[in-house]
Amino acid sequence: MKITKELLKEWDACSNGFKWFLQKFPQGGDVHEVGSTLRVDKRYDDARWLTSHVFEQFIKTPSDIASYVEGDVAAVIKETDIAVTLKAVEGSPIFASGDYSKAASSGDYSKAASSGDYSTAASSGNSSTAASSGYSSKAEAIGEKTVSMVAGCNGRAKAGLKGAFALAWHDENSGSMKICVGEVGFNGIKADVFYCVKNGVLVEF
Repeated sequence: MKITKELLKEWDACSNGFKWFLQKFPQGGDVHEVGSTLRVDKRYDDARWLTSHVFEQFIKTPSDIASYVEGDVAAVIKETDIAVTLKAVEGSPIFASGDYSKAASSGDYSKAASSGDYSTAASSGNSSTAASSGYSSKAEAIGEKTVSMVAGCNGRAKAGLKGAFALAWHDENSGSMKICVGEVGFNGIKADVFYCVKNGVLVEF
């Protein structure tokens, strides 16, 4: 997913953050690169803000998760009612769709994405990514600087050291979808522990 100045304007980015982005990425930049650079520059609040807005985009169009975890994949595999289990090594991207589907990958920079209710995405290796969509889905990323996301209510996710994860939840008071973002090492968030959202707060699953 590419972050552009037009997209940041649409998301109503703050003036300070927008100025930083124009200096660092005048032609726009890949969301992973932008997020990584924000953390290098210790702009942690901006990094959380970016993750939240990117994830909100996934809620609107869950199929974009595949584009997030592997930008050069032109299309997500077709929906199917058959549960699928796939594995990959050495950073290869893996995608699975359909209720109860499963996607697993291993190796540094590996990527796994699944869609459908009760789906599972798991990846292992440093800088790996796992993303899933659908009700009660699970995303698990093992290794340092990993990222996991669930674009569906009642999900659970975990990440490794220096990693982060995001979970969608439905606010019954406002009736809107919201995002909880956890960064390992901050606010008591632990590495390699599954978290879920209860009443808008991240708790251990």
